[in-house]
Amino acid sequence: MTDSTVSESPLESAAGAAEPHVTEAFKLLSDEIRLAILLSLWEVYDPQAENNAVSFSQLFDRIGIHDSGNFSYHLDKLVGHYVEKTDDGYRLRNSGLKIVRAVIAGSGLETRRLPPTEIPRSCYHCGAPVELSYEDERLYQICSECEGNIGPESAERTPEGTLIVYDDFNPAGLAHRTPEEVFVAGTIEYLQGVKLLIRGVCPECSGPIEESLHICDSHDAPAGELCPNCGTSVRGGWNEARVRYVCSVCKHSASYPAWVAVFDHPAVVTFYHEHGFDMTYDLDDPEVCGRLFERLKKDQTVVSRDPVRIRVTATCDGAELYLTLDGSLTVVDIGLDDLGTDRDSAMDASKRGTSDSSPDIPPSGRQESDDPVSLPDTDDCLQALRRSRWPDGPHCPNCDSMDTIKKGTTSKGAQRYKCHACDRKFNDLTGTLFADHQLSIPEMIHIAREMDTAEMTEISQQLDRSYKAVLEFAHEVRDSSTASSESTVLAAVKRSNLA
Repeated sequence: MTDSTVSESPLESAAGAAEPHVTEAFKLLSDEIRLAILLSLWEVYDPQAENNAVSFSQLFDRIGIHDSGNFSYHLDKLVGHYVEKTDDGYRLRNSGLKIVRAVIAGSGLETRRLPPTEIPRSCYHCGAPVELSYEDERLYQICSECEGNIGPESAERTPEGTLIVYDDFNPAGLAHRTPEEVFVAGTIEYLQGVKLLIRGVCPECSGPIEESLHICDSHDAPAGELCPNCGTSVRGGWNEARVRYVCSVCKHSASYPAWVAVFDHPAVVTFYHEHGFDMTYDLDDPEVCGRLFERLKKDQTVVSRDPVRIRVTATCDGAELYLTLDGSLTVVDIGLDDLGTDRDSAMDASKRGTSDSSPDIPPSGRQESDDPVSLPDTDDCLQALRRSRWPDGPHCPNCDSMDTIKKGTTSKGAQRYKCHACDRKFNDLTGTLFADHQLSIPEMIHIAREMDTAEMTEISQQLDRSYKAVLEFAHEVRDSSTASSESTVLAAVKRSNLA
């Protein structure tokens, strides 16, 4: 053992290559009296007050020790670092506030858990119900039926079916919130964090971010399985190219599909705005948050590896926006394939093009607009949908096997099934247009029946639903109907649950 080793404190030994001020910062917090001073100053802190200073005598009394000299010694050690001394007394600096807030937020101390709980969202891969769970300071969106979209760094510690991980969601985020409100809070925090990272600012410490692009050498796997090379889903090429962000100061890190580098690019924001969807406002609305994730879903393709070229595709109302990125994730080309028409003429076209043949749907009982509408029974609607999809009984949408068993119901009342042949779970709505909306099944069927003869404003008033929700569903019915050769609306809106 060398003399230098003996003279080093455990903190100095552990610090390694860290700057000397890091060791000093930990040393300053190594005494209980100093921690008590920080906590006492936080207790009297009022964010709305102009002056939060506490006199020496008041602070001394709050701590409850008898040796004023010892108290003064420890207080002086904090001044200039975590505490500010003013003419009126002492108050916390921002660094001191952050220390206390980290503890108040529950990080590392309070164990909170949210068991998998279904929320009114649908998987952007297969349309199955989405569950929200919280474990070990991580918030998860999980598909209840498919393999999800697991990231390479976390494949071994995320639940099966994980779609999105909110890595740094504090336990305090669960306080006094319903699961749906937790989803909204997590979404807002997640998006703000992504915005900071792609602009080179650490969301934890404001330090500089190092960005690197990683492309899987052989990104391939059978349907329903993860890539054996990188451990991620192969759907839509999402994970073939991933960008990793690491803070050079605090080591905060994150990994996303490469397309997040342009998720709020001016061309993308403008594209969605021109198609009636705003990506920046009303995020406190759970429905808007859910629709935002559907809109953010983009396909990406590695067009070239030398030089690196990644093509990102955003789709809305039949139009497609293409952005090509280079190896530094800079946009080098933008293109627009506007396959859609304007919203009013598109709706008129959908009215003219609707088939005269009607699916086996219970009567909607539509009344005059002044009277409340009478909707069909949910069970009747589901039975009609089953007859339309599976005349000879439920088929697994993955392998087409009829060897299935019932496994309970979803929040919308749809029957859940499990396929014995491929072990895949699905339900009556999996892969259909009806899986993606907060609207009830009777409401969606009512819209599908009435959209060729009634105005959207009238239908929204009948259902007491927002005009936007009704219009968006009607547009999706129109898009699915015009793209399909099936003879009925319900058959036309069927979609495969595999990308």
